[in-house]
Amino acid sequence: MDSASLDTWNKEVQKRGWEPIADPNSSSTPRKKTDTDKDAESKVAMDDAYLLMNRAAEFRSGYGNWRKGASKGVKGEVLDIKVEKGEGATVGEQGYRAGYKNWRKGKASGAVTKSSGVTKHSVTRNMSVTMLSAESAASAANNGENWIKFFLHPDSSFNKILDGAAEVLPICSKNLPIIAHRNKGVVTVPGYARKVNSFNGIICHMGVGGFHRSHEAMYLDKLLNMDAISEDKDDPIKKRWAIIGIGLMPWDLKMKETLEAQNCLYTLMTRSPKNNATAIIGSIVDYMYAPDDRNKVLERLSNPQTKIVSLTVTEKGYCLTNGGVLDLDNTMIATDLTSPRAPQTAVGMIAEALRIRRLRGVSPFTVLSCDNLPGNGDLSRKMVIGYLQALGDPQLLAWVETYGTFPNTMVDRITPITKDEHIDLIRATYNMRDNWPVIAEDYTQWVIEDNFVNGCRPALEAGGALMVGDVHAYEMMKLRLLNAGHSALSYISYLAGHRFVDAAMTDPMVHNFIKMYFEEHTETLAPVPGVDVTDYKKSLAMRFSNPYIKDTLQRLAEDGSQKLVTTMRDPAIENIEAGREIGLFCFVVAAWIRYLVGFDTDNNPIAIKDPRGEELSAMAKAICHVEDGKPGRGSPESPKEFMTTVFGADLGSRDQAINGVHRMLTMMLDVGPNSLLELLAKDPEMFYGANRMRCTSIDGDVEDGDMFF
Repeated sequence: MDSASLDTWNKEVQKRGWEPIADPNSSSTPRKKTDTDKDAESKVAMDDAYLLMNRAAEFRSGYGNWRKGASKGVKGEVLDIKVEKGEGATVGEQGYRAGYKNWRKGKASGAVTKSSGVTKHSVTRNMSVTMLSAESAASAANNGENWIKFFLHPDSSFNKILDGAAEVLPICSKNLPIIAHRNKGVVTVPGYARKVNSFNGIICHMGVGGFHRSHEAMYLDKLLNMDAISEDKDDPIKKRWAIIGIGLMPWDLKMKETLEAQNCLYTLMTRSPKNNATAIIGSIVDYMYAPDDRNKVLERLSNPQTKIVSLTVTEKGYCLTNGGVLDLDNTMIATDLTSPRAPQTAVGMIAEALRIRRLRGVSPFTVLSCDNLPGNGDLSRKMVIGYLQALGDPQLLAWVETYGTFPNTMVDRITPITKDEHIDLIRATYNMRDNWPVIAEDYTQWVIEDNFVNGCRPALEAGGALMVGDVHAYEMMKLRLLNAGHSALSYISYLAGHRFVDAAMTDPMVHNFIKMYFEEHTETLAPVPGVDVTDYKKSLAMRFSNPYIKDTLQRLAEDGSQKLVTTMRDPAIENIEAGREIGLFCFVVAAWIRYLVGFDTDNNPIAIKDPRGEELSAMAKAICHVEDGKPGRGSPESPKEFMTTVFGADLGSRDQAINGVHRMLTMMLDVGPNSLLELLAKDPEMFYGANRMRCTSIDGDVEDGDMFF
């Protein structure tokens, strides 16, 4: 402790009538600490802890709003609490109320009271609390600092942790009543029985990850909680459905271990500027890891109680070629066809279970794809039928073609990858430990083609899903605006120096770009029943701007070789054939090529995550004349080969696309991504041509919720 700090300390302890500590740097002999000295240190530590607790209370003094689901307190905004090492706050001698008023007025002396329940190991004098504004929080996020916004309030477990009254409880069935009691009115918990044999129907889900747990499992949990309070025996929700997760691949082992330890319970926290909610989800009642016992998994799939098999296995999990047929050269498919009774793939498991069901006289289950792919039900059908054709079982093939169903669905909920900060957030806010929680936006949508085997399905419409005869129009709107918009946003924003989606959306030039991109794609959409597309685009901009999700641009940039083909190729071809411009499509592809070079404009490396990453990165470097880690000077090479490789000959042979991408890439390498974004805002005719609308030049910052539509 230096002399200045020692003087401050001694002033405080003298006010309390305790013996001051001698300066260790003085010539006098240091004395041994007495019990009074130790008591003084402990009391000051207690006071610091109490001040910290009351600052948290001040931060959430409008916690009544928070408990109703609102995010704003009495000061009108949500702030971050950032705890870091440093000198503790000065604590005055005044009583708690007077000190509290002084603290509210900005004076140094704070609130003081005795708090014997707080010990110095709980909160030490070497901790300080900093209140961060939304702007500084965004800055901290971009600098790699902890970006989680903690919503602490006086009724949370935070205070209990301070006084040592409650331990952090792991989520499991045994602890659920205690967790519910501690967080009454704050955390929703399952109010229903969860034994597998108590359900009318089981959905076996292959590919349990964050999105499935924020989406399909949430809908089922909602229905089960509704059933628990419904007294109408004829209510469709009285038909109880639950989910059994199935892991097929080695990377599913972590999910198995996590869910088993938590009795398949997990936390779902939804966050937005308008609403925040936390629930423990219980609709997944079991989890089976196929590599441990494939026969056990096949028995579950063959059980008459299993009526639906749903999927989130990503595009590569369908094992289809670019032409939409089963890839018989795929190593795992070839292995399954050789040993069909011990399948490894999703399609192999489905086919073998259907074979067993047919032999037992059990109807086929519905195959329900929940992957974010156009025509996902059609892809599922192609996968299964293609496999059965290759298997050479005509009777099984005919049975599935006659009685099987593969509904198309449109799924939507932004669900970022779970980070350590999310785990810390759950622990600190609710005094419970979840080793793999899910954080998602509060918006969710599920549009389902109502085509199930024997009409057997949960009453999903009661939980908010939309059951329709044809999903296509909804699907195209979402894929061509939200999904394509995410990819369009990711590459140019990353190159412009942003790392988080919401931070990029506060950049007026990026915001203008995504608005113009939406307009270009809107012209390819058919009318969507019950949906105002203009309002939908506004909602997308709001969702992209959500600062409470902190979705990363690098996540959105993953698997571009698959995503851009799925979401951008057909709209580009349609616009060309209709005589319309594709300037923003060319802009996106140029930014993607520059991104694939593998380093940003400051020569910082970019980690490329793409199944064709090595191949396409080599092509991008050749196009941009990369030498010694830097793009060469002069015009880039023609992107024709790249375009043909990625998008196929239909688009790769069109001069409008090839020349447009080449022109955009030339300008990007010449002036840089930020200057090119500014040029787009000031002179869109350079991108669209003179026959297009002229956008107003944008100056200044984008305020929260400020839309350019």
